[in-house]
Amino acid sequence: MKTVIRKSFKRELFMCFIVVALVPLVITGCFLVSTLKARLSRDYEEKTQEQLISVENRMTDIFGEMEKVAEEIMTDDVIVDGITQTDSWLKNKAYKRLYEKTQDLRETAWFHVYDAQGVCSLSTSPQGAAGELPAYWGLLKVARTHSQEMTLRRASWERTSKTPCLQGARAILDENEECLGFVVVDMTEAHFETILSGAYDEQNGIAVLDSFWEDVYSTKMAKEVSLAQTLRTRRMAGENLRQSTDGITFYIAPIEQTGLYIILGKEPVFTQDVTSMTIGVMMIMTVCSLLLCVVAAGVMSNYLTVPVKKLSQAMARVEGGDLDVQIKSRRKDEFGQLSASFDVMTRQIKENLALQVKQQKELNDSNIAMMQAQLNPHFLYNTLDTIKWVAKAHHVSELATMASGLARILRTSISEAQFISLSEEISLVCAYMDIQKIRFDGNFSYDVELPLELEDCMVPKMIIQPIVENAIIHGLKERENGHIFLNIYEEEKGLCIEVYDDGCGMDETILELLKKRSREELKGHIGFYNVDTIIRLHYGTQYGLYAENQTEGGAKVRVTLPVVRA
Repeated sequence: MKTVIRKSFKRELFMCFIVVALVPLVITGCFLVSTLKARLSRDYEEKTQEQLISVENRMTDIFGEMEKVAEEIMTDDVIVDGITQTDSWLKNKAYKRLYEKTQDLRETAWFHVYDAQGVCSLSTSPQGAAGELPAYWGLLKVARTHSQEMTLRRASWERTSKTPCLQGARAILDENEECLGFVVVDMTEAHFETILSGAYDEQNGIAVLDSFWEDVYSTKMAKEVSLAQTLRTRRMAGENLRQSTDGITFYIAPIEQTGLYIILGKEPVFTQDVTSMTIGVMMIMTVCSLLLCVVAAGVMSNYLTVPVKKLSQAMARVEGGDLDVQIKSRRKDEFGQLSASFDVMTRQIKENLALQVKQQKELNDSNIAMMQAQLNPHFLYNTLDTIKWVAKAHHVSELATMASGLARILRTSISEAQFISLSEEISLVCAYMDIQKIRFDGNFSYDVELPLELEDCMVPKMIIQPIVENAIIHGLKERENGHIFLNIYEEEKGLCIEVYDDGCGMDETILELLKKRSREELKGHIGFYNVDTIIRLHYGTQYGLYAENQTEGGAKVRVTLPVVRA
C-alpha cells in the first residue's frame, strides 16, 4: 500500500489532505472527551463528597440529640420513679413526661425505659412496650459496664420495616452507682429513611455499617450489590475497598464517636452506555469527515497535480531529445512560474548546446595549434642541450652551466606534471640563480635552507622562480654584493617558503596592488599574481602569497601551502 501511494504525487497529496484533516479531528475529539470526562468526574466526586458530609453531619446531629435526650430521661425523677410504679396515675404521669422529652425525636427513633431486670416499663413505640431484653449479656450488659456513654449495637433479630435495626442504651444509676434501669433507643429502617431523606440522590445506594462492618441499614440498591458483605470481605482480606471491577464507586466516612460507618455507593459518571454512545458519535463524525475529506482532497489534488503532470510529460520529451517543447501555462502561481522557467530553460539549453558545438570546434582547432606549437620548445631544448656539449668540448664552463640550467628549467616547464617535489623545485630555482649570477657577473649571492624532512613535500611547479626573479631584477638592481636567502620551514601543519633580499625593497603601491590581487595593475609583477592564483585555486583562499618590506632594508615574500607529501 505504501509503495503504491509513493509512486504517485497525486496519491501522496491525496493521502496528505486526508491525514491533515482527520488527525486533528481525532486528536481534538479524544481530547474533548477526556477533558469532559475528567471535568464531569471531578464535579461528580465533589458533589458526592458534599452529600457524604451532609449525611455524616445529619447522623452526627441525630445521635447527639439522642444522647442529650437520654441523659434528660435518666435524670428525670418522674420517669425514673415510673419504672417500678404500678399505680396507673403515676404510670401515666411518667409516660407523659417521657413523651414530652422525646417529642422532637419520635419520628427518628423510639425511646424505651427498662427496669434493672430488662423488662420494658415505658415506651414511645406505637406497638407499646417492647418486651424484655437480657440484662446479664448483650446490649444492656455493655451499657451497664460503660455507663458514661451511649452504647450502640446492631439489632440481631430478624428485621421488618417495624423492627429496630439499630439500638442504643444508657444505664440509669442512683447515687450509689446501683442500676435502676436502662434507657433504650430503637431505630428502624423507616427512621433511617426519615433521617436520610433528601441528603443524597435517591438513585444511589447508601448503607450504615457497625464497627464489625455488619449491615445496620441499607437501601435497596446497596442490598442488591451486597455492599456490606463485599466491603467486610475485602477489609478482612486486607484488600483495597475500591476496585476497578466494581460497577459502583464506594465513598466511606465514619460517624464520630459512634463506631458506625456511612457507605455511599454511586454509579460512575461515565457508564458503559455513555461511553458506547460517545464512541458511536465520534465514529459517525469521523465517517462523515472522511467522506467530506475524500471529496475535497480529490478536487484539490487534481487541481494541484495537473500542472505537475504536464511538467513531467514535458521533461520526458526533453529527455528524449526534443528541445522545442513548451508548456505555456496561464497560471499565475508557483506552478505557472515553474512552467515559465521550464520554457526558458529549454530555450537556453538549446542555445547553449549550439554554442557548445561551436566552442568544441574552436577548442579542437586550438588543441591542434597547441600541439604544433609544442614543437618549438622541444626544438629549443634539444638545441640548448647541443650547445651545452659543444661548450664543454671547448672548455667554456659558464656557457655550459647556463645551457644546462636553462635546459632543466625548460624541460620541467613543458612537462605534463603539475606538481613536483620541493627538493626538485629548489634545484630548479638554484639553476635559475646560477644563470642569473653569470648574467650579472656575480653581483649577488644566495643561500637556501631546506630541512631534510620537507624535501619530499609536493608543490606546484615553478612557483618560487617568479619570486626569486622579482628579487634579482627589481630588488637587487644597481646593487653590488646583494644577497638572497631562501628559507623553508613547517609551521602549524603548514609549509612556509620565505624569500628575503637585502635590496631596495618594494614600492608601497606595488604592495597594495599585491594585497588587492589586481592582475591588470600589476603589469611588471604579473608573476606574483600567477603564483598566488595557482596556490589559491589548488588549496583554497587561506593559502597564498604575502609581501612586505623589512625594517632593516630589503623585502620579504612569504608563500604558504599545506604540507602534502608524496
